Amino acid sequence: MCSSENSVVVDESIAGEVTRSLTAQGGYFLSDTERDAVARVLVTPERHPNPALVGKSAIQIATQAGLDVPADTRVLIAPLEGVGREHPLSMEKLCPVLSFYTVRDWHEGCERCKEILGYGGMGHTMSIHSRNDAVILEFGLQKPASRIVVNTPTTHGSIGLTTGLDPALTLGCGGYGGNITSDNISPMHLLNVKRLAHEIRPARSTSDPIAREPDQRLPDPPAAPERPRVDGDTLADRVHAFLATRGMPTPPSPPKEPTVTVSAPQTVPPPEPAPPPTSPPVDFVCEEDVRQAMRESRSIVIDERTIITPAARDLAERHRVFVHAGLSL
Repeated sequence: MCSSENSVVVDESIAGEVTRSLTAQGGYFLSDTERDAVARVLVTPERHPNPALVGKSAIQIATQAGLDVPADTRVLIAPLEGVGREHPLSMEKLCPVLSFYTVRDWHEGCERCKEILGYGGMGHTMSIHSRNDAVILEFGLQKPASRIVVNTPTTHGSIGLTTGLDPALTLGCGGYGGNITSDNISPMHLLNVKRLAHEIRPARSTSDPIAREPDQRLPDPPAAPERPRVDGDTLADRVHAFLATRGMPTPPSPPKEPTVTVSAPQTVPPPEPAPPPTSPPVDFVCEEDVRQAMRESRSIVIDERTIITPAARDLAERHRVFVHAGLSL
C-alpha cells in the first residue's frame, strides 16, 4: 500500500548492523548491475511503477528482471546515492523493493527524507526509529509529512493498527500534497453535521470604546472613486489573447444580434490562437522535471490527467513552463 516502507535512510554508524539485520530477515542487496535490471522492468519511461509488478513478491520481480536470488528473499534492496529521475528506484514502488541510503548523521538523514518526500510523497507518511526524543521531535517538526510514526512499522502505524491514528486505508496528504485534509479519512469525514449555536458572549460590551446607543449611526463611508469601465468586447479580447499565449484555443464568437447601422459594423478580429503543442502531454511532472525544462528553454505539455507535484506546479507557473493541451473554454 502507499504508506508501506519505500526507502531506508540509516546513519552510517549503524549501517553495518542494519545491513546484517535486513539480510538475516530475507533482504537481498542488489549490485549496481542488478539494480539497473530491476529498474528497467519495475519503472516505466514515464516514471510510474509497472502495473504488472505492483504488489508482486520479491522473487517474482527478480525473475522478471532476470536475476537469480535466494529462495527465501522477501525484499530487494537497492543502495542509491541520490533522489530523482536519474535514480529510478528512488520513486514510490508499491512492491517489496526498498531504496537504501547511508547518511553521516541525523541532520543529513533529515534532508534526505525531505528529498524523498518531495519526489512523490509530499504530505504522506514516514517513520523514524530512534531512542533520542530530541531527534524524534525535530523530525516531526521539519518533515513535510502528515503522519510520522515512531518506532513502529510504517504500514501498520499509518493505518492505526499499532498507533492511536484513526483506522483508515485512505490517508490525506494535507496542503503539502494538495489535499483538503491531512487526516486519516474516517466515517466522521462522511457526516454532515448541523449545528445550532447560541450566543455565549455578546458581540459588543458597554466597556467597548466604540460602544454606541442603538439609534446612534455611524457616518456614511466616503464614496468610492469612480473606476474607468471596460466594455465586454475589449475585456473578452484581452482574456483570449492571454489564453492564446498559454496554448489554449480561442472559442468561436457567439452570433451577434442583427443591428441597423449606416455603415458595416467594425469588429476587432480575435487574436490568432497559439499553435498547438507538438508533443503529447506527459503523465507526471516533479520539480526536477520543471528545472530541467527551464535549463533547456523548453515547455512541458500537460493535460487534465497529468499528475503534478505541488512544488513543480508552483515553479512552472512562475516561469510559464507548462503548455496545456486538449483544453477548451
